[in-house]
Amino acid sequence: MKTSTRIPAYKLAAQEIKRFIETNGLTVGQSLPPEPAMALQLGISRPSLREGIKALESVGVLQSRHGEGVYVASFSFDSIVDNLPYSMLADRVQLGQLLEVREALEVGMLGKLTECISEAEVATLRSLAETMMVKAQAQESFAEEDRQFHATMFACMHNPFLDRLVDLFWNVFQKMAHTLPKSSPSSGLQTARDHLEIVERIEQKNSTALTAAHMRHFSGIHQKLFAPTTQSH
Repeated sequence: MKTSTRIPAYKLAAQEIKRFIETNGLTVGQSLPPEPAMALQLGISRPSLREGIKALESVGVLQSRHGEGVYVASFSFDSIVDNLPYSMLADRVQLGQLLEVREALEVGMLGKLTECISEAEVATLRSLAETMMVKAQAQESFAEEDRQFHATMFACMHNPFLDRLVDLFWNVFQKMAHTLPKSSPSSGLQTARDHLEIVERIEQKNSTALTAAHMRHFSGIHQKLFAPTTQSH
């Protein structure tokens, strides 16, 4: 029996809408034509057009504004995180590969970081790392301080795309945190120590030592990622 390969109408509609955006050079914040005109121009039904718009909204291409219309959305990684396959979140091999990409990205930017980071930003990093240590000693979560730490590190580069990527990686790992072995108190303390050492190397403007400290931190994450799931603390 031959398997049908027919493409759903909403997917065809989404393809036509994207082609319309590209052909007409629409940019962020510009609106699509009203629904009747758009459906007529693309040669598709209005129900299919609506479904196509919904599909593109779900991946962050379009944004509907009540009473105003449909607009080309600004780029965001939020839809990527929200739509990550659950199989990936449960697959440590793929997660490990993602971690390697994150490590390469962050380590690769450290040389520039020591040249541009301000004293105020370094002070913020130290405050965050010290708070992490206090919370680790109290066996409390310091996830938010960790997120702010990595975001603050690269803020001086004024690269929104880099900022979004760093935040994307952090959010992905937070989303799958429940699949990892429970951290021991000593693991939390070591993570806090890693961040304190990173701050010290930044203060010294020693990019070589900073790189080594950053890589040790990622080595610890790799060890946690591939620790046996039966491990108990």
